[in-house]
Amino acid sequence: MRTFVALDINSEVKEVANEIISKLMRMGFKASWVKPENMHLTLFFLGDVKEDLIDNLAERLHKRLAGFPSFSFDVSGFGFFRFKNRPRVFFLKVPQSKALQTLYLEMRSEMKKLRIPFDDQGNFVPHITLGRVKYSPERWESLIEDISTTKITVPVDSVTIYSSTLTPAGPIYKWLYRVKFEGGLVKNER
Repeated sequence: MRTFVALDINSEVKEVANEIISKLMRMGFKASWVKPENMHLTLFFLGDVKEDLIDNLAERLHKRLAGFPSFSFDVSGFGFFRFKNRPRVFFLKVPQSKALQTLYLEMRSEMKKLRIPFDDQGNFVPHITLGRVKYSPERWESLIEDISTTKITVPVDSVTIYSSTLTPAGPIYKWLYRVKFEGGLVKNER
């Protein structure tokens, strides 16, 4: 089962993301745009994982994160990852915070103990993906230099484990587990 672990975002972030995506489309950028209902902050992309290992991971994270203090992260700014001389991915910036980094490291440690392979490039760059760019117009850098966002604060009191099913119309995400910091593990029985 194709799986990832993420932090959910609020509707305010989704609205701002949609406005920015609309601007980028009007400017002539073409991309695989992320649908608002699919937006999140990915902590770990796990790839294909057996279902019983996901159940085990949920239980282990439940124990490890019980009592982890609720916190919030800010979404402030627009950015992109570059490949050669073109934008590869557009995203909303999430400044690194001590709480976010600590949460990441706690979970990373648990996944290493379970020997769950995950995309580990050594440095965690929190962001919310808007789209994977397929085409960018000439002078694209000058087009996007004025795109900005107001700061939005997103409260966090849990992490969510999702499955991702790829379809021709785009990925379909289904939450499998919500691991709540104040105790409680919720399994999606649908």
